Amino acid sequence: MACKKIFSLVILLTCLGSLLGPTARAEKIRQNWWPLFFYQRSSDGSASELEILGPFFYSYSTPQEKGLALRPFLAEEEKDDQYDLYFLPPFGHYQRGDNYSRLRFIPFISADNNHSEKKRFRSFLLFFWGESKEGKKFSGFFPFYGKLYDFFGKDEIRFYLWPVYIRSRIDKNVSRTWFWPIYNRTDGPTLYQRKFWPIYGHRVKKDMYDRKFWLWPFFWKETFFLENGTGKREMFFPFWIEESSPDYHRYTVLWPFFRYFHNKKTNTKMWDFPRPFLRYGRGDDPYYREYKIWPLVGYRAREDSKRRFFLWPFFIFYEDVLGYSPKKIYYHGSRILLFSRFVKITDKKGHSLYEFGRLWPIAEAERRQDGSKVFFFPAIIPFHNRGIDLTIAPLLRLYENIHFPDGTVRSKALWGFYRHDTIGKEKIWELAFLVSYKHKPDAFELKFLNGLLGIGKENKDWHLRLFFLKLF
Repeated sequence: MACKKIFSLVILLTCLGSLLGPTARAEKIRQNWWPLFFYQRSSDGSASELEILGPFFYSYSTPQEKGLALRPFLAEEEKDDQYDLYFLPPFGHYQRGDNYSRLRFIPFISADNNHSEKKRFRSFLLFFWGESKEGKKFSGFFPFYGKLYDFFGKDEIRFYLWPVYIRSRIDKNVSRTWFWPIYNRTDGPTLYQRKFWPIYGHRVKKDMYDRKFWLWPFFWKETFFLENGTGKREMFFPFWIEESSPDYHRYTVLWPFFRYFHNKKTNTKMWDFPRPFLRYGRGDDPYYREYKIWPLVGYRAREDSKRRFFLWPFFIFYEDVLGYSPKKIYYHGSRILLFSRFVKITDKKGHSLYEFGRLWPIAEAERRQDGSKVFFFPAIIPFHNRGIDLTIAPLLRLYENIHFPDGTVRSKALWGFYRHDTIGKEKIWELAFLVSYKHKPDAFELKFLNGLLGIGKENKDWHLRLFFLKLF
């Protein structure tokens, strides 16, 4: 691989530098010849990092994961028995796990493999082919002809000159459609339908609902079956819609503007007059309160959640409970001026588990419970996509700072022209290969041009470096 050759070249250059300097010994390696390359390796060799031509090539390896990026075109990473390759993000992505693999290159290629179920799917433009988990093969060329198994909730789908004719099956229920969506006939033990759209339609799903329409979408009648009884929905769209069940009633006049909802079981009432501008709602069991004068101000509260907005959609605030087992986890979030976003996740006592903030397009920060932190500016891209985060986003950052759980801190500006690292008790400042300063208790070293000239002190012993050689 090209990556291995580059590593070998860097290691060779590093060894050459070691020969020019003091006697080589088992210690960490750090070579900064930015923008040509930057390379460092831990003392035990378990972790390494390589940058070539500033931010355009990046490669790293740790005991837990490894990856590389050829920016802005592709990136790969491998961790937790999962391999990901991103190419021309966000359009291309290949992922491989223990029992599956998938490939996407939008809009040209799609492929899915489920190795445990022996299920496969491939597509190239309008061609597709594959194999179901039962071993049945299928193929097609949309819209002329196609056969599919286990797709879109159907056991089997066939089509000819779509939308001229489509045949599908769910268990023993068989549906035939001519000139979709105009005519459909479905027969089976649990599903029945006759439809000549938009004139008339009748659909019955056993033990769930019985629906009819005339002159769609104007006249609609539906009966649906619930555990505690039967409900109904009748509509003369958009003038009148009525829905009722043993527990609740809902009335709508001039949809979607005026609506009234009343749940007798929970004593919940809600009015829209008109929607979406004015809303008032309240309930007792479970607790519910809502007031809205859209887009000026709004408030909604339930037992475990709250929503507030001011001048929607510019200022939105929300609180939720994310989980109950083994303890409640609370989510606090806000969205400011569309793209700025702030999140805080806490436990019941208010201890922070996770924090995230983006003041778009100025900066973004993230903090995790293990002590790791990330900060960078500017934050031009207002969303996160893993492929874009590895390829395009680093090219748009002028400064970034990372805190690792072990206390290591790494900072760099202008894509590595300036670096500041803190590793244990050691601190390093570098300005490309021009100037570097290293400091730790009872020792320091100042170098120019990577050791062409330098001075340092260790354990009260001074030393001078000239032409990469330590003179004393």
